[in-house]
Amino acid sequence: MKFKQIQALKHKAYIAFAAGTILAVPQQDITMMDPISLAFVGDAYYALHMRHRLVDTGIPNVQVLHLLAAEFVSAKAQAYVYRKLKETLDEIEKAICHRARNAYSQVPKSATVAEYHDSTALEALVGYLVLSGQQKRLDDIMLQIYAYTKEYCRIVHGIKE
Repeated sequence: MKFKQIQALKHKAYIAFAAGTILAVPQQDITMMDPISLAFVGDAYYALHMRHRLVDTGIPNVQVLHLLAAEFVSAKAQAYVYRKLKETLDEIEKAICHRARNAYSQVPKSATVAEYHDSTALEALVGYLVLSGQQKRLDDIMLQIYAYTKEYCRIVHGIKE
């Protein structure tokens, strides 16, 4: 997308936001939302959840908390979690993840293409659950994500239980 097109969309977004416009999406249509938009929401929720878990450890140093949070929400960590979690998903959740994996997005240098696509799938899943108001399922998935993130940490850093 060209700069002028982005600026025009941004201007429309400012107007809608300032007016308090809510583009209500019917529950059944959330499954058809742009998967990158779902991942946008999922990324924020995921990061907040991990930061909350890290603060609960009692680590007093914000710099250490930030470094750990960045590692635990990295594409590498999220890809590991997604690969462990994907077999437990229902058909709608799998479809959301599949669409997100196949969506075009820029891949950062810090991860492989496969890792980035898997992490996007996981973030889209979380975003879908947040936006569809499925709190119980979201809580269950976030518990699994936390468990797999701890497993990832133990493997990567050679920590014995």
